[in-house]
Amino acid sequence: MSNHKGIAATVLVFGLLAGLGFTAFATDNPQAAALSAGEVPDATLNDRVETLLRTDIGLAGGQFRVQTKAGIVTLAGSVPDEHALRRALDLVSSVKGVREIRNSMVVESPK
Repeated sequence: MSNHKGIAATVLVFGLLAGLGFTAFATDNPQAAALSAGEVPDATLNDRVETLLRTDIGLAGGQFRVQTKAGIVTLAGSVPDEHALRRALDLVSSVKGVREIRNSMVVESPK
């Protein structure tokens, strides 16, 4: 009889441990899911994109706002001309980890 209790206890402990392992993979957090796939965290990605845009000589005069969620980068703000807009989009697309770019930028009208 005590052998049956030992087996039951072993099965119970194994079941609990297996359940804990599976709950580590069940998440509603897309950032945690992305990190488990080896992707770049959103905050890091956001910093990389902002730095690239703000330090590029071809984008001088541009005003950028960058938001990143689950690898999707949303660009807002203004640029002086169409060439600068295309350059900004090309630069952002070159950043490792960017899955998609959503453009909300505007081209300033000449004064």
